[in-house]
Order: sequence, then structure tokens, then C-alpha cells
Amino acid sequence: MNTSKVTSPDRIDRPEAVEPIFPEHAPRRIPGRWKSVRLLAVTDLHAIWQSWLCRGFFLVTLILTVLELKGMQAEQKAASQMLEAIYVTYILIWMHGVVFIAGNTLAREQDCLNDAILSRGLTRGEYFGGKLIARSFAILLMLGCVIVPSSFWAIRHDKLIRTETGYVISNTRNTKVEAWDPKKVFAEAGGTVAERKVEQGDSVHAGDILAQLDDRPLFDEVETERRNEENAKNEVQNSQRRFEDAQRAVTQAEDALERAERSLIAKDLLSKAEQADREMEIRSKKREIKDSESRLRVAQDAIVTAQRSVETAQARVRDARKRFGHATITAPVSGYVTEVNVQRGQPVAIGTQLFAVAPLDEYQVKVPIYRFDEFKKLKSGLPAYVRIEHTEFKGTVERLGATTQPDRWGRDSNFAVVRFKGNGTLGLLGLNADVRLTLPPGEEKKTRATALWNAVTGHGSDDLETRTSSVTASWMWVGVAKVFGCALMLVSLTLFLAVLFRSALIAVLAGIGLWHVSNLLFDFVGLPDLSYLEIVRTMDKVLSGVANPFHEMAGLAWLFGFAAIFAGAALTLFVAQDPPK
Repeated sequence: MNTSKVTSPDRIDRPEAVEPIFPEHAPRRIPGRWKSVRLLAVTDLHAIWQSWLCRGFFLVTLILTVLELKGMQAEQKAASQMLEAIYVTYILIWMHGVVFIAGNTLAREQDCLNDAILSRGLTRGEYFGGKLIARSFAILLMLGCVIVPSSFWAIRHDKLIRTETGYVISNTRNTKVEAWDPKKVFAEAGGTVAERKVEQGDSVHAGDILAQLDDRPLFDEVETERRNEENAKNEVQNSQRRFEDAQRAVTQAEDALERAERSLIAKDLLSKAEQADREMEIRSKKREIKDSESRLRVAQDAIVTAQRSVETAQARVRDARKRFGHATITAPVSGYVTEVNVQRGQPVAIGTQLFAVAPLDEYQVKVPIYRFDEFKKLKSGLPAYVRIEHTEFKGTVERLGATTQPDRWGRDSNFAVVRFKGNGTLGLLGLNADVRLTLPPGEEKKTRATALWNAVTGHGSDDLETRTSSVTASWMWVGVAKVFGCALMLVSLTLFLAVLFRSALIAVLAGIGLWHVSNLLFDFVGLPDLSYLEIVRTMDKVLSGVANPFHEMAGLAWLFGFAAIFAGAALTLFVAQDPPK
């Protein structure tokens, strides 16, 4: 039996919406302005990628940059030197390729440009905006894919083989920490050790008592020398009295001689016998004067001898008292007792080493240097970094070994002694330490190429700081931004020239010419820092971090500002050339 489906009147009268069978018959929505610009930019990027000019530019810059980096790595250049060479190469050489790529923007559609824009329903602003965005993005992408990875690779290379000062490092592991220049304490007086107050490893301050000698024999020696001094002083007094007695005897003999001579004056009244007696008396008085003068000289010499004896006795007393004072042995400096070579009751002689005291917070490590080419670069005063477990201390190379010595494993090597402070950290003696020595950069071989490069980049003999400093990420981005700013300015300038002259060849040649004379133009308008020669000359200071950050930010603002001005002028000029309706 046949059954039929009953349909309600409402169902029959109401028309049903019929969905289109083919989606392409659906109504299309006209894209908006920004979507049109995006679609045009993507289309132009695809065309750029298929261009062998862009592919060749990217591959050549990539290969030459890698080769340049590997060559400078072999010479152990600092990251600042590596990146400076790359950035300067892009500014001086590869910016010409940027001009060629930007100048070729409108060349393919120059003949049918107006008809193409009108037939596609696009505005000139949308068309040129897409081209400008695509060319700028493509240039930045090609530059960034080479410059940015190279920059981070160079910085990582610095971290692996250099310190923050940019010098090559030499690593040594498991070196024993020793005390720096221990002060040896010797016995300055002989005797028997009565008491020892310290043990090895004790901490002492300057002046603390280390040991005490039996001072009784020393005290007796002091008393004996003091009595000898008193006897010498008494002998001086006795000599002075004898000298005074001799002086009086000489005076009395001279007076007697004078009386005898006066009595002889009236010799005519005297008999011959009396005259002979008087003459004999005069001769006797003269002999007495001579004897008295001789005794006077002897007494005077005895005074000098006695005074010398007093001085000798006083010196012996001082020496005895000094030896008595040395019976108490004290620490010469504050630090740790590293050696104890004496026991209680042990007799010691003058000059015997008793103790050794290491200065407080002063340590040393003897670093073996197995590579002689590294050892030749070392010199006293170079920085060194001593790492003990998780703590790092900064020191200096104090001295270098004149001959090779075996290390703790018996291998012969040169060595360097590194001195460092523990910053109050206790318990460092005897620990293992890892040491990094900073080596000065090798001397640059002067050739015609290096002389020309230094002339172009403005390097001189006073640029040691900028040539050896490492690069931080922030200053690296400043250098990258300078390269990007120059590239964007050239892209917008070349597009402006292409719109102005309507010829790709003229735009390229004019762009290159203006780029080379831009140094004079920027000087003329009062912005000499924007000239590419000045950017090249100061690139080393930027990468080494010694440039003024505010000054560099102002320069970047001017570069990107000029790029925006040229882009706006090109867009305005291109829109103004709209064909008649």
C-alpha cells in the first residue's frame, strides 16, 4: 500500500532557503585597507624570496660573515672586535646591496603600474604601503638572520674564553690553597723553652705570646753587664781625678822653676858654688815639669779609654736587656700558626726557627701553566679569579716561576703564584681551587690591510680599552639598531628616489651617491654623528660600553626619524601621482 506524506499548508507556502551548491558562487567581501596592505606585503615578500638578487645577497653575506667570525675566533679576538668588524662591514659594503634590493621594488610593474592599480581596485597608498612594508621587513629579516645570531655567538664565545675585561683566560683546576708569605719566627736569644702557648692552626693577633724562654740566665747576664757598666763609670771618675792631680803637679813644677830662675838673676852677687847649685835646681825643676806633663798625658788618655769602656759596657747592657726581652716570643703579624718546630723544655740557640705565622686573610695558589705560549703572555699584576666551591675571589698574579717544577701529579710545568684575599672567609687553607688567569691580548700584526682598516674605523694606539672589552647584550642591541637604522633609511630613501625619478637605475645610482655624500650632508645640517663614517668610527666605543647611552639613543632616534620622513615623503609623492579618472 502506498502512503504519502502529508504536508501542512504552512510548510508548502513558505519558501525554503536553498544553500549554494558551489562555495565559489558565494558573495565576496571587499578587503579593508589594512588587509589589502597586508596581502600586498605578503605577495611582495614571496616575490622577494624568489628573487636571485635577494637570495644571493643573503647567502653571500651569511658565508662571508661566518668566515670572518671563524678567522677572528682563531685569533682569539674579543667579541667587541668581532661584532665591530661585522657591523662595519654591513655599513660600508652591504648597504649597497640594500640599495639595489630597494631600488628594484617598482621596476617590474613600472610600465603598467597605473593600469594595474586601477584594474585591481586598489588605492595607490595601499599598493605603495605594502611594497614599503615588504621591502623594509625583508631587509631587516635578511640582516637580522645573520647579525643577531652572530652577535650572540660572539658574546657566548667571550663568556667561554674571556673575562669581563675581554682577555683570554687560562683555566687550572684542583690547585691547593696555601698561606701567602708566612712570616717565620726565629729565636733571637738562646735558652730553654719554658712554655709554649700555641698549636699549629691557631689564630693569633700581632703581639700575642707564642712561647716563653727561661729568662733567669738572661737576667743574670743583664745584672753582670750592668755591674761592669758601673765599674767602667767608676774608672772614668778615677781617671779624671788622676788627670786633675797631674795638672796640679805640672802647675807646681812650673811655679818652682819660675822662682829658681828669678833667684839666678842676681848671679853676680853669688859665689860660683851658689850659682852652680841654682843652675842644678833649675835643671831639676825642668825635669819635674816634663815628668808631670807626661803623667798628665797618660791620665788624659786613660780618661778616653775609660769612657770607651763605659760605652762598650752600656752597649753590652742594651744587648743583654734586648736578649732578655726576646725571651718572650710574640707573633709578628695577625694570622694563623702554620708551623710549630719547638717543644717545652727544648734548648734553642739563636737563629733557630720556632714558628711560622701566615698573614690573616692572605692566601696564594701556585698555578701550573702547561702551555708555554700562554705562559709567555703572563706578567705580574694581571687579574686572576680563584673559585673555591661556589665562592669566587679576585686576585692578581704576584710572580712567575723562572724554571719548571713538577705539579702535584709529577708533571713538569711552568707556574704562576696568584695572591688573593679571602674577604674574611675562614677555613680556606688546604682546599682545592679552580683558577682562571687573564692573559693580555696578543700584539696585532701591522700590515697594510690593518693600517687601512684602522684608518677607516678611526682606531689608534690608545684604543686598548675598547679593543679588549667584552660586549653586553644591551650595547650589542644598540649596535644592531644602528645597522638597522641605516638600512631602513636607505630603503625609504631609495623608494623615494624611485618614485621621484620613475627609474630603478637612477634610483639605485642616486641612492648610492647620496649614501656616500651623506657624511658632508649631515655635517652641513649639524648632525655629524649620523654620518656613516662617524658611526663606523664610534662603533667600537658603543660595543665596549664606553659610549654615552643618551647620546646613542638620540642618534638612533634621528636615524629612524629620517627613515620615517623619507617613507612618508615617498608615500605622499606616490599617491599624488594618481592617474586621471
